[in-house]
Amino acid sequence: MRKRLYVLKNIKKYTSTVKGSIIWLILISLTAIPISLISPKFFQILIDDVMRDGRKNQFIVVAVGLLGVYVLRLISDGISLILGNRVLNKFTYEIRNDIFKKFCRAPFSFMEKKNVGELKMRIMDDVDSLGNFIREQVVNYISGILMAVASIYLSLRISVNMTLHCVAIIPFVFLINHLIGIGTKKVNEEIRTVNSEYYTSTHNTLQFWREIKAQNSENTFIERFKGYRDILAKLGFKSIRYWAYSEVFNDFKSNYLTKVFVYIIGAFFVMKQEVSVGVLIMFSEYFAMLFTALDGLNSKRVALRTNAPYYERIFETFSFPEEDADKTIVCDLKTGIIIEDLSFSYTEENSVLKHLNLQINKGDYLAIVGKTGCGKTTLIKLLMGLYEANEGKILYDGVNIDRISKHSLYNIIGMVMQDNFLFNMTIRENLLLANENATNEEMTDACKKANIYDFIMGLPKSFETEIGERGVKLSGGQRQRISIAAALLRKPKIIIFDEATSSLDKPSEDVINDAINEIAKDMTVIVITHKPATALRAKKVVVMENGLITAVGTHEQLLNKNKYYTNLVEAVSNE
Repeated sequence: MRKRLYVLKNIKKYTSTVKGSIIWLILISLTAIPISLISPKFFQILIDDVMRDGRKNQFIVVAVGLLGVYVLRLISDGISLILGNRVLNKFTYEIRNDIFKKFCRAPFSFMEKKNVGELKMRIMDDVDSLGNFIREQVVNYISGILMAVASIYLSLRISVNMTLHCVAIIPFVFLINHLIGIGTKKVNEEIRTVNSEYYTSTHNTLQFWREIKAQNSENTFIERFKGYRDILAKLGFKSIRYWAYSEVFNDFKSNYLTKVFVYIIGAFFVMKQEVSVGVLIMFSEYFAMLFTALDGLNSKRVALRTNAPYYERIFETFSFPEEDADKTIVCDLKTGIIIEDLSFSYTEENSVLKHLNLQINKGDYLAIVGKTGCGKTTLIKLLMGLYEANEGKILYDGVNIDRISKHSLYNIIGMVMQDNFLFNMTIRENLLLANENATNEEMTDACKKANIYDFIMGLPKSFETEIGERGVKLSGGQRQRISIAAALLRKPKIIIFDEATSSLDKPSEDVINDAINEIAKDMTVIVITHKPATALRAKKVVVMENGLITAVGTHEQLLNKNKYYTNLVEAVSNE
C-alpha cells in the first residue's frame, strides 16, 4: 500500500488533469460490482425453481434478468474501456511531453553522459508501464477489494464450512504467482538493459552509415547487431517460458480451481443435503468472483513490485536538472568577454585547461590555434556555458557566466561545427529550424553572407530542394555554408567556427573563409582552426599548447616570434 501511495504522490500533478475521468471510471467500476453479483442468483433460481421444481412462470423472469445483466455489463465495460483509454492517453501525453522537455532543457554536461537507448526506453516503455498504473493499481484495485469483500460475504452466507474448505487453496495460488512474478521481473529487466544498448547501437549505425561504409566496417556492425539479436532471442525464449508458466497456471486457476475444485468440494455438501445443486452453482459463481478478485489483487501487488524500476526511472527523470532554473540575468554582449584564471578538467586525474587568461572584445575576429587535444573545443564549450569551470571566471560584460541565463547566452551565440547535422527536409525547413520567424528577405541575406545563395537559386526547386538525411545530397562545403546561413539567421552577437573547414578541399575552404571574413565585419567571430589560411585573416590569434595559452598576437607577430606557431604553420603547409 505504501508503494502505491508513493507512486500516486509522485504523479499527483498528472492525475489532477484527468481527475474527473478517474472519478467516473471508479464509479462505473463500482456500479459493475452489484450487476455482477446479481447473475448467480438468477442461475440458482433457474436450476432449483425452474428446472427442478418446474416453476415455468419463473423462466421469463430469469431469462429477462440474465439478458438485462449481460446488457448492463456490456454497457458498463464499454464506458469503462472508453474512459480508461481517455485517462491513459491524456496521462501518458502529459508525462511524455514533460519528460521530453526535461531531456531538452537538461544541461549539456549532464545529457552528454546519457545513453540514447536508455533515454528512449524511459520515454516509451517506462511511460507505458506507468500509464497503466491508474487503471490497474487504482481503479481496478479499489473495485477488486470491494468485489472480494462482497463475494466472500455472500459465500459465507451460503455456507461458512464450504467457503473455508475452498479458500484453503488460495495461499498456494499466491505463492505460485509470487515465484512466477520474481522470474518475470528479472527477465524483463535483463531485456530492458540489453534493449537500451541495442537501440543505441542501431541508432548510431543508421545515423553514421556513411562513415561505416567509408571505413569498410559493415561486417563489424552486422556482427554487433546479430550479437544483440542473439542475446534478445535467448531472453525472449526465457520470457516466453515465464509467460507460458503464467498462462498455464491462469488456465488451471480459471478452469479447475474455480470450477472443478469447487464442485468436488460442493458435491459432499450436496450429498449431505446441506445445499441444493442450484445453491452450489450460485456458490461456485460467488467463489469464482472472490478467487478472481483476490488473485487480481495479488497479481497487482506482484505487478507493482515488478514495475517499480520503471516508475523509479520516471521519477528520476522528473528530477533531472534544468538550465536556467535560478538564473535571470540576460546577456547581450555590449563590451566583450574576459577569461580570468580559468581551469577545467573532465576528471580529477586529467586537467584539460590550466589557468587561462584572455580578453575578447566585441567585434574581435579571433582565431584559436593548436594541435588536436590542446583544449580548444573545451574552451569553446565553457564559453557557451555547456560546462562549468572548476576554477576561475568567464565574464560577459563584467557578469560571471554562472549568473547568466543559458537561454539568453545561446541566443547571442551562433555555432558552426566541423560536421553539422542537417535534417532530411528542404533547405528552407532546415534554415527555419534556426529561426522559425525568419522572413524571405532575412533568409536571402543570410545565404548571401554565407556564399550559398547563388548555389541554392541554381537548384531546380531552390529553397524547396530536399537535401536528404544529414544533407547527403550536398557536398561538404555546401553543407557548411547552409549551416553558416542557419547560424546567421539566429542573428547572434558572436559566431563560433569549430574546425569548420578542416575536412574541406582548398576551393571549398576558400569560399568558407571568404564568408567568415565577410561575417567578421558585423559581429564577433571566434574560429578554432589548425589551418594558417584562416588564422592569417584574424585580427588576433591565440596559441594553445597542452591546455595553456602560450601566445596571443597577430598572424605576422606570432610567425616571427613564436616558434611553436611557426612550426604549426609549416607543418600544416606541408600537408
